[in-house]
Amino acid sequence: MKNADRFVIAFNKIEKFFDKEIKEKKYIPFYRAVQRLSHTNPVVQRYQDDLLEFSELRNAIIHERTEPHYAIAEPHDQIVNQIEKIAEELTAPKLVIPTFAKKLHTLDGNNTFKQVLYSIKKSGYSQFPIYRNKQFVGLLTDKHITQWLARNIDTSFDHLLETRILKIIQDDQMARNYLFINKQMTIYEAEDIFLRQLKQQKRLDALLITESGKQTEQLLGMVTTNDLIHIP
Repeated sequence: MKNADRFVIAFNKIEKFFDKEIKEKKYIPFYRAVQRLSHTNPVVQRYQDDLLEFSELRNAIIHERTEPHYAIAEPHDQIVNQIEKIAEELTAPKLVIPTFAKKLHTLDGNNTFKQVLYSIKKSGYSQFPIYRNKQFVGLLTDKHITQWLARNIDTSFDHLLETRILKIIQDDQMARNYLFINKQMTIYEAEDIFLRQLKQQKRLDALLITESGKQTEQLLGMVTTNDLIHIP
């Protein structure tokens, strides 16, 4: 299959996706669809400039043919691969589950700081969902531990070791460092949450995944900014 044919097939998939998302009976030009969906769809927002350029290239391929099977513009492999990648991300996006499904190491709020240190040593983890009487109460991170130690630098180390996790969380003014999301969320929507929080000068350490995004449900996984960096 020629590159021009592959390009048009991918473009048509994107155009059909736009029609499905906008849900209007009247015809919406491709560039207007891009502009509209860029406000609600993180994938369209990310590739907005590419999509607008692809629209011009598609017009050159389709409307400027000199013969039925001759395209005046033959896209490079890189361009074809890129539009096929965007079409895939739009029509069959990866979801946070199973992408970030994992068994999380949780701790009881009544555990001591000493037990936290043993858990870090044993598991290598630096983030722990904290429960008390089977109810979620917060997310403990290495950043919280460092800040808590700094605030209590004049306290004896023995006393710090016996401090309960609940006390560490309660002492932290920035303890709301997480959000719960449902397992059907796309990885691009998850990434967009981190970005929107940063724009509001709020920093999230993690997105906690449950069946429908409720903290009363069983944890299925967790997303961190570091996880998103390693997504191809």
